[in-house]
Amino acid sequence: MSPIIVSHRWAPIAGVAAAIACQAVADLPQRYVVTVLEHPEGNDTKTLVPFDLNDAGRITGFAFHGFGLDLTRQPFFWESGTPHLVPVNWDYTEAHQLASDGTAFGIDGTTDTIIHIDTTGTTPVANGAFGPYAAITHVTETGYVLGNDANDGFVWHQAIGSVRFSSLSGVSAPAYAADINNTGTVIGTSNFNDGGSSRAMLWQDQELIDPALTLSGATRGIAIDDQDRVVLAHAPNGFWPGGDVHHIHLAPLGQDGAELGAPTKTIPEAFNLKVLANHDGVITGCWNTADDEPRFFMTSPDGLDATELVIPSNMIAIELDGISDTGMAFGRFLDAGYVTFGFVATAEDGVQLLGHRLIGAPPLSFYGVPRDANASGAMIISWAHNYNFSHWALIEPALSGDVDGNGMVDVTDVLSLIASWGPQPVDPLCGPDLNLDGVVGVDDLLEVLDAFMLNP
Repeated sequence: MSPIIVSHRWAPIAGVAAAIACQAVADLPQRYVVTVLEHPEGNDTKTLVPFDLNDAGRITGFAFHGFGLDLTRQPFFWESGTPHLVPVNWDYTEAHQLASDGTAFGIDGTTDTIIHIDTTGTTPVANGAFGPYAAITHVTETGYVLGNDANDGFVWHQAIGSVRFSSLSGVSAPAYAADINNTGTVIGTSNFNDGGSSRAMLWQDQELIDPALTLSGATRGIAIDDQDRVVLAHAPNGFWPGGDVHHIHLAPLGQDGAELGAPTKTIPEAFNLKVLANHDGVITGCWNTADDEPRFFMTSPDGLDATELVIPSNMIAIELDGISDTGMAFGRFLDAGYVTFGFVATAEDGVQLLGHRLIGAPPLSFYGVPRDANASGAMIISWAHNYNFSHWALIEPALSGDVDGNGMVDVTDVLSLIASWGPQPVDPLCGPDLNLDGVVGVDDLLEVLDAFMLNP
């Protein structure tokens, strides 16, 4: 068994291939329109690699440029279907997270600097050992930039400069930074790689403290919201090798740390636990039982009631990749044939597989990998192309009644639906079967006609 991984997202995905029945889940997008994120210079070795998608639909990341030993990386922005490459001095330069004004922050691995990025270029804001293993994970509305160099956390703000947590007085091991709120309070884990003795850490008012001193054994910090509530994981007997009891807490901060009550979720035995949370306190997690069965839970919107979600019976593994601000978890399953299936899930609606919900997609094989989701349910996903190069796409919820995914409901949709009337064979791409019940019929036609009459 590998050690526990505890992550966060306070705030997509496409599984493909095998023929499975489409199942609808209420209040989650039924179908998605696919837009491939194409490099403006084309060909397989020049790809766009997105990192962050905001609620306005803007994407940032890096683009490959050149070939072989001359292959470099430059930041890009994507908006309204158009990529914009940011001019740089052809080095190892990546954009990782968008700021509230649509600019971005990232890492220049050649000069070991944190950089601020806009459409005109990049500006160094902090020097240090911010090399190829460094990543920016959060940018707050108040200007705090949070990241990790491997498991060694750092924060930057214009008013205080750059702080690396392992360099602070009294710290003897790297301190992984998990999350930050608008006041600049950071939650994370000191000595993250030691599952038997790691401890949750809190950086508040530029001091590093243990927020869970009353908890014995090992603890880890998952997330913090703007009301100073924290999500903590607790393993009295250690996270590694696992198999013992694990507790998940949602608690407000007091003068001496977290004011802990009863756990939100207790897991009697857990291997490979991973926990995520959003800024409203919605928590999700996955783990394996002693029999190596995957399990999956989510809490209610108030973060108090935890529900175990039903996983398709043929799946042997689960990987959680994130949770959106609206409480939608996303990730991927692996079945017994080692085929990957992307999914979304909520506590209210359960799990929804994505493989047959994509309109107008190229063949998304070998597998889909999620990266981010925004409040509207749009996601950025990757898939392998010819088993050599990863390609990326934006998928957005389709308009009700839009058969062909062109953003309009018109006569073409009606004609396309009538032409496909009857049983709909299972196919990686969906379209006329609007309710995903395996038949193109009266219910699908009524959805098109209702949308057409509202938007003639």
